[in-house]
Amino acid sequence: MFGLLRVPKGYLGEDEFKVFQAHYCGLCHALGRRGFQGLRLATSYDGTALAMFFSGLKGKELEVEQKLCLYSPWRKKPQASGSHEVFDFTALATLALVRLKGEDELLDGAKGPRRWAAAGLVRYLDKKVPDWPELEEVGAQQREAEQRKDPWFDELAYPSGLLLGSLAARAAASTDKDQQLAFKVGENLGKWIYIWDALWDFEGDCKRGRFNALKAAFRPEADKVTHLDAALWEEIDFILDRCKTEVLTGLSGLDLGQNGLILAKLIRGAHLWHKANFVKDFFNEEGVSYECLPSAWRPSACTQPASAGTGSGGADQQGPS
Repeated sequence: MFGLLRVPKGYLGEDEFKVFQAHYCGLCHALGRRGFQGLRLATSYDGTALAMFFSGLKGKELEVEQKLCLYSPWRKKPQASGSHEVFDFTALATLALVRLKGEDELLDGAKGPRRWAAAGLVRYLDKKVPDWPELEEVGAQQREAEQRKDPWFDELAYPSGLLLGSLAARAAASTDKDQQLAFKVGENLGKWIYIWDALWDFEGDCKRGRFNALKAAFRPEADKVTHLDAALWEEIDFILDRCKTEVLTGLSGLDLGQNGLILAKLIRGAHLWHKANFVKDFFNEEGVSYECLPSAWRPSACTQPASAGTGSGGADQQGPS
């Protein structure tokens, strides 16, 4: 569940990207304060979105200053100044997710150095992450859902929705915003991330014999994701679009100010980015026919809108700040 909210290059305007960058760097510094400096590598666009969400709930404008970045010391970046409860909360949430990821690696049978690293990280984070019962519940529910025979896809995606929904509601609890609506935003974003994660991992999971939600729920006969039939693509497109719409509607209802507008733009942009790049990676290069794709997934429908400014983004490659 990391790195799925990618910002298409040039998609955010210059002022919008400065706000996004300030939250990104604020989270990065908070992760360093919460543990060893290596934990700053857990900084992600997904975590940045959570920080912006919490910041928008608080309704407080961040103090931003241009400071040198540890990762790229040759230039200054807009960074949130000082310690801030928004970033402390988001850092703890990020570390909790890292711990869950490590636990999943161990349960999935990771071997060798990968297993040693996961085990060490889990032991370390057990001392750093607070006792959040809802997060422990999510891990148990996910494992239970994956062990069922012929599970519904919504059953498999639900724990991820519950995970981010619980974090969003917890963030809203300290504000005057609607906790139920906050939960709904997080829930649908969690499902959206889970579906894209399953799509991108499908081919690799099939080759390695690892669990994949699409394979478990739909039992496709083909071993490659490019061979999934038209009916399945229609189902995936419907669920993704429904989740995206619910997130955008919830963000509008919560009135998060400028942060809400940027987050909505980020969600729409990330949706476009994944469609365009998924089609390119799994269809264009293989010469597979587009006939099995819904019309909204075909290249002409996945064109990136013109940028409103000169901000830049991409995969989570900025590193610590």
